[in-house]
Amino acid sequence: MRSVIAIFFMLILLPGCDIGEGISGMLEKQKLAEQHIKSKYGWESNFGYSIVNGELQQVTLVVFSNEVRQTTVEDLELAAAEAVTLAFDEKPQAIFIQIVSQPELLK
Repeated sequence: MRSVIAIFFMLILLPGCDIGEGISGMLEKQKLAEQHIKSKYGWESNFGYSIVNGELQQVTLVVFSNEVRQTTVEDLELAAAEAVTLAFDEKPQAIFIQIVSQPELLK
């Protein structure tokens, strides 16, 4: 019962401090970055981000190894930087690129 009351108060208080709007805005930016990578490079991707005290600390681009196997690190960095610049208003302190390997796709 206590958790229901706590959730109820959070739902009431969050709109007042614009957290809900901030989160939905960041999700839209995340989706925009993913769409840019898909349309320009043809890669499925995911973007993650970390915000501390209202500042964008880091952005992580996640791509799959079978799609970027022949791509240079320089090209991955360029793609990540383009998408981050397009989608986010501020520059993060770091951009991480994560390459996910799916064992079932390896030959």
